[in-house]
Amino acid sequence: MRLPSKPHTFKIMTEDINKSYVKRYVDKANSTDNEAVKKNCLYRAGTHMEVIECNGDDNLTPEQQQIVLDAAKGLK
Repeated sequence: MRLPSKPHTFKIMTEDINKSYVKRYVDKANSTDNEAVKKNCLYRAGTHMEVIECNGDDNLTPEQQQIVLDAAKGLK
């Protein structure tokens, strides 16, 4: 999957997204000091929103983490 160079320029098809699922995992990621837990939570949220590749590798880069957080903020 090719990600946009500017994460804020893409649109998400929100009707297929379970917003409470995304919120639960983003909230958990934001409330932990454990980097592995944070990355796993953001991986789950990001793959659910389809903004990062679902490849089983939850070792997200800082850029991927920010893409997920930006996408989650865009959900309404």
